Amino acid sequence: MVVKQIYSIVNYNEAVQVMDAGADHIGLVPMQSGGVPAHRVPYDVVDKIYGEAKARGVKTVAIMLNKDVEEMFFIVKRIKPDIVHIAGMDYTADQAFADRLHKECPGVKLMQAILVDGPGAVDRAKEYAKYCDFLLTDTGLAKDTGIGASGKTHDWDIDVQIVNAVNVPVIIAGGLGPDNVEECIRTIKPYGVDSLSKTSFKFNDGVIEKNIPAVKEFCEKADKTSKELGL
Repeated sequence: MVVKQIYSIVNYNEAVQVMDAGADHIGLVPMQSGGVPAHRVPYDVVDKIYGEAKARGVKTVAIMLNKDVEEMFFIVKRIKPDIVHIAGMDYTADQAFADRLHKECPGVKLMQAILVDGPGAVDRAKEYAKYCDFLLTDTGLAKDTGIGASGKTHDWDIDVQIVNAVNVPVIIAGGLGPDNVEECIRTIKPYGVDSLSKTSFKFNDGVIEKNIPAVKEFCEKADKTSKELGL
């Protein structure tokens, strides 16, 4: 089955509802120096969410929106996610980061975001695939949120090329929601699909809240399509 990854969780009750709705991976922004302040989750809340996720067999993703490697390692060691997602363009993971992560944080997987802005994304994906455990393709580059969170899709033909060119799992992000997740899966046949903007309510003060009915519909449609295609 295609993995359903839901970003960005901000509190415990929301996390439980998202997992109940069918999410396989849940992502959040742990307290750090980067990203939108309203989206950052205090460590004690992260601990509670991660504890519930572990009990359910749901994978946890810590989204890094800063470029301070030492801060990233402090956070990963403190909260112990299943996956750390490097989401910025000011800093992207390299072989040295991957080696250090696997040595100092055994069991934590590395996911690198790829900005799909043209054919060059395929070459970047091939390079990242040499040392990353997951790749995430996404749309747009924002000052505060790194690669992604645009609510827009990109050229899925490039995603198809990436999936066919690498030997690591690829998760597709960028403007995915209940309206187009089936088409995405049929077109790309990825390891996973990710949703943030189209399964969230976003308010003018920067606060974000998950739209649980939309999350449930997204997950149900992804599962239905995966089953039809035998993925």
